[in-house]
Amino acid sequence: MHELDMTLLQAIGAIENLLALPCVDVAALSRARYQTARAVAARRRAIDLLVNAAMSEGGAKAEAARAVRGSNMDMRMFYTDHVSAWPTPRAIEQWPAYVAASRRLAEFIRNQVQRERDLLYPDVPPVLA
Repeated sequence: MHELDMTLLQAIGAIENLLALPCVDVAALSRARYQTARAVAARRRAIDLLVNAAMSEGGAKAEAARAVRGSNMDMRMFYTDHVSAWPTPRAIEQWPAYVAASRRLAEFIRNQVQRERDLLYPDVPPVLA
């Protein structure tokens, strides 16, 4: 999980670096968005496995898994809505609005990653990405 977290947070960081530019670098943005989508999907699959395993254990782990399942669904919807609302041509056309929306998404994902780490695998060292 540590590697998946790091990959996702680095992909988000790459997008944030592009957001700091006064205008869009289309090729770099497309690459970063693709890498982020791959990282989100890989991490989502791993989290689903952890949640299912914790649910089958019962007890405190199952309670943590229930909490993660609900907040994870919120993140999935937020991410999906963002991707749907901001296809690359619209992001380029409305760069300042895309920057603001992407910063909100990055913050949301970072908070979700930390929440899941705290609940599902608290003994893993923090990610420095």
